[in-house]
Amino acid sequence: MRILVTGAHGFIGSHLCERLLSSGFEVRALVSPWGDTANLTRVEGESRLQLVRADVTDAASLAAACEGAEAVIHAAAKVGDWGRAADFERTNVEGTRNLLEAARWAGTSRFVLVSSIAVHRYVGFREADAEAQPRDNFELAYARSKILAEDLVFSWSGEGVVVRPGLWPFGPRDPQLRRVAAALAHGALPLLDGGRSVLNTAYVENLVQGLELAATESGVAGRAFVIADDGMPTWSDVLGELARLLGAPPPRLRLPSSLVSPVASVVESLWSRVSPAKEPPLTRYRAALMRRDAHFSIGPARRDLGYEPLYSWQEGLALSVANDPALFALSAR
Repeated sequence: MRILVTGAHGFIGSHLCERLLSSGFEVRALVSPWGDTANLTRVEGESRLQLVRADVTDAASLAAACEGAEAVIHAAAKVGDWGRAADFERTNVEGTRNLLEAARWAGTSRFVLVSSIAVHRYVGFREADAEAQPRDNFELAYARSKILAEDLVFSWSGEGVVVRPGLWPFGPRDPQLRRVAAALAHGALPLLDGGRSVLNTAYVENLVQGLELAATESGVAGRAFVIADDGMPTWSDVLGELARLLGAPPPRLRLPSSLVSPVASVVESLWSRVSPAKEPPLTRYRAALMRRDAHFSIGPARRDLGYEPLYSWQEGLALSVANDPALFALSAR
């Protein structure tokens, strides 16, 4: 079976290619024309890996990429909490539309979209059923683009499946984890409201297992699944454990959300006038991340995909520090 992976040079995409190859699949790795393939170094010599260059916003470039692929896992996306809505829609909505059309013409049977739990406003979720919750985060341009992309997948003529990783996907080669670890090591990462809100983490080896199942299990067309680690840790739990692994003190700076949220609104307002093309140091979305619980049930993925996390979130953090040179260097200081 041949599976096309878009965004194959990214953090999640590169781990997904490794997982699929280890499971015996033929993998066609779609990399953007400008993409750096350093993340694919571990598998670049694999005979069952074919690297192709294409741009999801260029419909004509996708036909050959989809030809002969029985499934597509679409991980390419513009991700962020700042930027023009048109840019998010061009990549995440029109790009998905282009890829779905190319897959349809190629006779591809399964299309898996890597989406986000950001499609939901974070109003406080504990063990929530994601399919029963409204997708109502229209204020954030990225989230709105993912809602629209999901709609395209759900209405596709083939078997469309949506996977929403837990709030914090992490693992080796993850630039976000590296930034958080560096801030922890320098004592510069605050906890909002003491870090007592809960979340889903998603260690990348667990996540790519779930994506493989979403591409291959029968009877799941039209469904949306949250793929995440077991447990319901708090932000304080997760960041405290990461600090311990790095040999750094746990976060000591505590900030009340009642102070941070208004400041974030002011910063966004000023930034949009002064330097709209540059990402501000604080946004309302970032200020809200620790403010409310954001935990969804992985029960449906267990029941209907046969998903079972391979590692605990604690094991995932330990493996990330051990296997990422940048993180290991921080821990050895």
